[in-house]
Amino acid sequence: MEYYNNILCYPSHLYYHSYSIGPGKGSIIDENYVSYSAYCQQAARGKINVVRQGKGEGNYALIEFASIPPKYRELIRAKYGDNMEDKARKQPFINNISKDYGAASYFATFTFPDGSSINCDKVDNIKLWTNNASILNAISIAWQKHINARAKMGKRPLKAKFFDDAAEFIRSEELMQRFENNLPRNSRTLQQKFFSYVKAENPYYTLIKMNKGNSNAEKITPKLVELLEFIARLDTRPYNTKVIEYYMEFMRGTREFFDKKTGEVLFNPADYLNKDGEIIEFTEGAVWQKLNNPRTQVILDKRRMGHKDFNDVHRPHVHRHNPFFSFSKITMDDRDLIWKDSATKKRIKAYYAYDVASGCRIGSSYSRDKDEALFMDCLRDMFVFIDRHGFGIPLEVEVENHLVRKFESALDQMFPIVTWCAPANSQQKRAEHFNRLVKYQVEKNNHPGVGRWWLKSKYNRISVDKVDDEFKQTMKPADRLIVDDIQDTLEYNNSPHSDQTRYPGMTRMQVLVENLNPNLPRFEKRFMYQYIGEATETSIRRSMYAFVQNQKYMLPHPEILNNLKPNNREVLAYWLPSSNGEIPEVYLYQDGRFLCTAQKLVDFNEAKAERTDADLEAKLVQDKYIAQFDAMVKKGNADMPKMDTIAISANEPDNS
Repeated sequence: MEYYNNILCYPSHLYYHSYSIGPGKGSIIDENYVSYSAYCQQAARGKINVVRQGKGEGNYALIEFASIPPKYRELIRAKYGDNMEDKARKQPFINNISKDYGAASYFATFTFPDGSSINCDKVDNIKLWTNNASILNAISIAWQKHINARAKMGKRPLKAKFFDDAAEFIRSEELMQRFENNLPRNSRTLQQKFFSYVKAENPYYTLIKMNKGNSNAEKITPKLVELLEFIARLDTRPYNTKVIEYYMEFMRGTREFFDKKTGEVLFNPADYLNKDGEIIEFTEGAVWQKLNNPRTQVILDKRRMGHKDFNDVHRPHVHRHNPFFSFSKITMDDRDLIWKDSATKKRIKAYYAYDVASGCRIGSSYSRDKDEALFMDCLRDMFVFIDRHGFGIPLEVEVENHLVRKFESALDQMFPIVTWCAPANSQQKRAEHFNRLVKYQVEKNNHPGVGRWWLKSKYNRISVDKVDDEFKQTMKPADRLIVDDIQDTLEYNNSPHSDQTRYPGMTRMQVLVENLNPNLPRFEKRFMYQYIGEATETSIRRSMYAFVQNQKYMLPHPEILNNLKPNNREVLAYWLPSSNGEIPEVYLYQDGRFLCTAQKLVDFNEAKAERTDADLEAKLVQDKYIAQFDAMVKKGNADMPKMDTIAISANEPDNS
């Protein structure tokens, strides 16, 4: 909405539909209120009043809002709100305002007669005066357009009305957010300031106050500053104008401040009067100077910002260097893969484990859901990697609070040191840094469209297209996404280490393998599989083997039967598949007590003519176990005589 010749108008291109090729041409890409042909008919028949034609570069047609049919008029008013007239009055100024870099340069290099420069810490400073100039420039453009429009109608400009609107614009919070200023809020005073600015030989000079500052700030005592800081910390996050308003209401007795927990009234107006018992008054600029002190800003932002924003902007952080040995510390975190799954239109979740010293990605897992299973699968994948290479247990693991806290007890048993990262603190989690490294050093070079649309760097910023009001997104099948990620991981691990000064010519994987911490605990599968392994309930069959995943696993010795609980052959088998998917061995427990490691039972060909050396070896293992079983049974009966029993009658005489 905007005013044209003091008529409230609505742009025509927002009234009729938007088309793919041009007005009325191609398919409709955005529905507004009427078709383009209907708009043309309404204009030709005089049902709507087009007060300005869309001729000339940068111009567009304007429709008198009052002439729009009532049903569409109500829809427009519902969209823009009841205060759309006020917004429209400010529109000419908003459209023309931009930062005046010439003013900024002038004030930055200006010197006073005594040779001193403008003090940026004072109320009247370079930024404020630059904003003043930028706003007055916008008013000047709007004023000239107003004069021209009125002249075409053969009328004189409405000076009083124009500067009333300009003053209202300057008083708006919207402007103060974008261009903080100290221009006059009164329309008559603003008019005087404006004409002295535009008519001056050097307009910028008229904005400089030769007293080099404002003594208002000196009136604000430290005690009064504490009160203003308290007001500024209110949950509504008031602007400086509102801080002064609340302060004046408090001093006049029409507002109180109280403790939300206890209800106790805080502060007494009498404590803040000057030595003459009068209310201390000051300008908005004076408040700005006090509340923009760096220490004060930190204190205020602690209340105004969220935890993560405050932590990223203000809170100091520690400075670290990488460990010297691999597996001294590993770090784990999740992320979403770059594209969505084409089947579900959802992002695939990934969980990674990294060695901090080498930067190697040593564990990965994937799922459509971010849950506990995703974390455990990553942990398992990491330990398969460790077992395959014969490494020891990492000395420290760094994990997030969310999702992983459920496994706190297990992690304390598995790793000597467990570090829990604070929530929403990406600076602390090293895995976050490695995820970014993989993304922009490997993924970006292998796949198009890697980046974010809001990034400053044009090399990492991706374009965003829309079709039918929805963003176009690249999608791939889930299995393709996972394969791509695994290939990227291999390339990343075998690319040069980031610190070539410490590790010249070495890849990340070489650094990992050749710089292992010499104090790593041994990887004991029988212990670790309780926490990371898959579990299967089974039983000992024929005193020899247990079924796990449709395979037979043989006890190492028949004497294991002696360790089972009475009349109970039920056991719990822990296992993990190897890199080729096979399960070479399982670890048997009963009621939390380790029994034995059971190797996969290998059968042999019953036809003697077809037996190979492998068959003979498998038969030998089984024959040996059966022989041990027979020997155990025989030994158990060797010292026991053959017995029989006879019943003795109670009436039979004792012949002894």
